[in-house]
Formats: sequence, C-alpha cells, structure tokens
Amino acid sequence: MGIFPTDGCLIQATQFSDTQKDIINQVVKGKAFVNPTKNATTGLSASINGASGAVNGAGTPAVFAGITGALATLTSNLVSYISHSDRLSGASLTASGPSAEPGINGLVGTARTYNSICESLTGGIEDNFSPLFNSILGPGNAKLNSISQDIDNKVTNFVNIHASRSSGDSQFNTERDAHIAIINTAASTVLSMVTKDNNAYHAANDAVMKYSAGNILLDSQNDPCFTGRLIEKIASKSVKEKIEGLQ
Repeated sequence: MGIFPTDGCLIQATQFSDTQKDIINQVVKGKAFVNPTKNATTGLSASINGASGAVNGAGTPAVFAGITGALATLTSNLVSYISHSDRLSGASLTASGPSAEPGINGLVGTARTYNSICESLTGGIEDNFSPLFNSILGPGNAKLNSISQDIDNKVTNFVNIHASRSSGDSQFNTERDAHIAIINTAASTVLSMVTKDNNAYHAANDAVMKYSAGNILLDSQNDPCFTGRLIEKIASKSVKEKIEGLQ
C-alpha cells in the first residue's frame, strides 16, 4: 500500500461493470490474447524438425549438408516470425519490433487513425486497417501451412528416399539443390511476412504524422497570434495561397 493518507480524498476512476472488470483482468493475467498462427507455426516447426531428423538419421548425413543449412535458416526466420506474430496479436504485450515497432496498443491506434485518414482523403470505405496485421490473419496461416506441406511432402520425402546414399551423383545433386531452393524460398517467405507487416506500419505511421502536420496548417487560421505567425514564416508560397483561400 502507499504511504499517503486518503482521508477526505476522492480518486477519479472509470466505473466498470463486473464483466468489463473481468475482461481487463484477463489482460492483466496474460489470458486475453492468443496468437492465431500458433498452430501453423507449431506445425511448421514440427515439419522442420522432421526433415532435420530424417537427415540426421540418414546413412551419410553429409550428402544432405546443403539441406541442413537451409533448414537452419528457415528455423531462424520462423523464430523471428513467432516473436513478430506474438507482438502483433497481443500474446506478448511488452515486445517491440526490430526498428521499435509497437505492440498491439500502438498498432491498433495507428491502424485506426490511418484508416480514418484514408477515408477522409480518398473515401470509398476501404480496409486500410488490416495490412498492419496481415501475417497473423488468413494469408499468414495459409503460407505457413503451405510451407509445412512442402517440407513434409517434398524435402523430407526426398531425404527418406535417398537415406541409404553414401555419396551423390549429378542427378542426385540436381534434385538436392532443387529441394534446397524450396527451403530457401520458404525462409524468404517467412521473413517477408515480417517485413511487409512492419513496412505497412511505418507507411501508416508516416501518413499519420504528415496528416497531423497538415492539420496544423488547416488550424493555423484559428490561432493567428501564434500558430498563424509561425506558419507565415515556414509555409511554402503555394500553401500560404491555399490557406488564404480558406478564409
């Protein structure tokens, strides 16, 4: 408890219903949000482990060395994606992105504002909200599940078929390299989901910042003594002419 006496004091507080209190307490307890891609990422991790296990169980694992390295890169990118998707979904409320991208608190605020800005400037009632969360929505699950199928049905199957090999030949090496390319493409796809989400956030955040600056210009005529005088010094000639046209 605190040390300040509270006799005769009033504390301003929002009044919540019991249900509303329970919802907020679920957030406090870390039980309010789930990562909708968890099953897909768990499945992909299992597929990667299955392929790695097949390589390690082969008679001569060295002949699959390129596959091992590609799987390691895919694993690293998947770990990054899991952290990313936990942040976007609210499963982790304290995480931030590689360039200080915010968690769900900051993302929802930015997405809402950006959605409103686009409606104000262009109209048409379009969804400019979901691109900031794209990878944890349907498209993300579809991509992750597709990669899992490729690893299981193509890569692991290839390793199992050639598990008894002690060395490679031209045809084997060509097929092996094709499967390495499948894994490399998968790794790039996983990483690109993170990049695209973060790029969408930065684009939206940049638009919000510029919209706010634009409102300063529009509101300057309502504060002629201060903001108006500042804008008179710093606004371009064309903007000044347009502001004068609003009066």
